[in-house]
Amino acid sequence: MTGWDAETLAELERLGGSIHQDDDPPLDAEGETAEKARVERYLELLGGIETDESARTDEAVARAVLWSLHPIDDYGIYQATYRALAAFEPEVLVRAIVTELPVWLFQRGVHDSMGEALARLLWSEGGSQRLVEAAGHWDEAQRATVRAAAQEWAREDEAFEALVVALGGGLPPSGTDPIPQDWPEDWRAAALAFRDTGRVDVAWLDERDFASNFERVLAIMELGHGTRWRDVPSLLNPLLVRRRKEIPAFARALADLSAVRRARILAAVERARPAAAVELREHLESLARD
Repeated sequence: MTGWDAETLAELERLGGSIHQDDDPPLDAEGETAEKARVERYLELLGGIETDESARTDEAVARAVLWSLHPIDDYGIYQATYRALAAFEPEVLVRAIVTELPVWLFQRGVHDSMGEALARLLWSEGGSQRLVEAAGHWDEAQRATVRAAAQEWAREDEAFEALVVALGGGLPPSGTDPIPQDWPEDWRAAALAFRDTGRVDVAWLDERDFASNFERVLAIMELGHGTRWRDVPSLLNPLLVRRRKEIPAFARALADLSAVRRARILAAVERARPAAAVELREHLESLARD
């Protein structure tokens, strides 16, 4: 059984942040051996929590596990961290989060490593209610820090919505616009299928003549799709992932729309994926300069 003294807790935090990154200098054979040993030791400590009842009820251990999450690429290693966090007694974990989350965010910024940890709690039975109730202990500065992070995470995961509201934040409008009766049948079918499944390929019907899809895709993106609002930017995935050379042509089609329609589409993208909206705006600005 692991002795959870201060030295071990500090080791846990340090190991969680020592994962070699792709943009770090390449490791030699000795470095790779040391990296493997660090990861194995980190996983050993995390595994010890899951089998140690005293650790699962120790808030200091929970706080150390939270701090072992760093704003880095974890390459799947943090899946063990999330399992360890889930092993804690819920009240213990929530107390640790209330104590450490505002400080973690202030020091390390908004990052998916912590967002994933919180999402696991929020999706668990009673987890959202526990955290929302405990959030009442934060002062206004702490609330503002967590609110900003929760609003970012809520772009991807609806589990954060209750926390955003509890902290005084606003949620994006999620109304559902009617599908125009005068749309071509393939447009209507694509919009309905998107709302039903979130699939984006239903809007991109012709891979051979890619530009022939633009008008349909833009029209669908302009509508409010209710709870599918997070998925609207995904309609750009065929462009952003597979056919980037077509982006300037898509931007021209977007520029040709009325200012009102263009603004609606850009707002829908920015609501859920700000980086994609920035890229579209840059292309529009480039067209305006030409």
